[in-house]
Order: sequence, then C-alpha cells, then structure tokens
Amino acid sequence: MNIVILSMRINLFLVGILFLFSCNNRGTTYRNTDEDTLLTEEELSPFDKLIWISDYDTIKGEFFLKKQRIINADTLTAENLIKDVNAGWENVKLVFNKIAHDTLYVRIPNSDFLTQQMGNAGAESYIATTTYNLTELKGITFIHYDFTGGDHLSPGTFSRKDFENYR
Repeated sequence: MNIVILSMRINLFLVGILFLFSCNNRGTTYRNTDEDTLLTEEELSPFDKLIWISDYDTIKGEFFLKKQRIINADTLTAENLIKDVNAGWENVKLVFNKIAHDTLYVRIPNSDFLTQQMGNAGAESYIATTTYNLTELKGITFIHYDFTGGDHLSPGTFSRKDFENYR
C-alpha cells in the first residue's frame, strides 16, 4: 500500500477518534488519578513508535516531516530504531550494517517494492522518514543506504539537509 495513502488513512482515523471523544457534553471533568496510565511502547502502533513521520499537507500539496515523539537520545540504539522503522513498512526492511564515524550504514536486501512500486513520492517519503529517525542517534549525521536502485530511488548517503524541502 502506498505510504502516502496509509499515512492519510491513519491521520483521518486519528482525527475521527479525536472528534468522537471531544464531542462529549456530559459535563464531566477529567481528574488525574493513580489509575491513569500512559501507553507503553508495546501498545503503540508501528508508526507511533517513530520519532519522525512524513505527512502530507493537502492544502499546500506538499510533504513535511513532523516530530511526534521526544526521546532521550542516550537511550537510542541503531538496532531499536531500525526495528521500529521496519515495523512501519511491511514490504521494506532495513538491515544494520555498521557505524563508522558520523555515518550509519544500512542495507535493504529486497528493494523492489521501495524502488519500483512506491512511486517517487513514496520512496522519497520513506528515505526522508528513515533518515530523520536514524539521525536521532548521537553522533550520526549521515545514513548510507545500500540497495539495488530502481525507477524511483537510487542508493547513496543521505542527511537531513537532503530533505529541507520537507519542512
């Protein structure tokens, strides 16, 4: 499924849920009690686990990246971030290779879906989202992607500067 369509469906679903819960005229007041809890990591949806997510502004007709979570950088590991990224995309899987200086090296063993089926916008959105998430790691500025290129994306090294048009 195209990531843009999936993202839009998720956003519409969340807006609908928010609307349902905000339209309550019973006059009740929320009280914080000891029984109140926050969602645990295990309860979050795959895309909610990501620190950054690509979204689409329907009015401006352009993509943008939004930070949806604040995480202590000291607690992040490349392996866990890659696991979270992989949970969001069923057909594209990143594999950790190594870290050298300020660059994280990853590979995508089966890149056909990413490079041939997601379209230009979907492939760029994926690379932008994964680059922003993985560069949350302390000391990491660049992500080097190793995969077989296709019609919509070529391998290479990316940084946040490559996606300044997303802001």
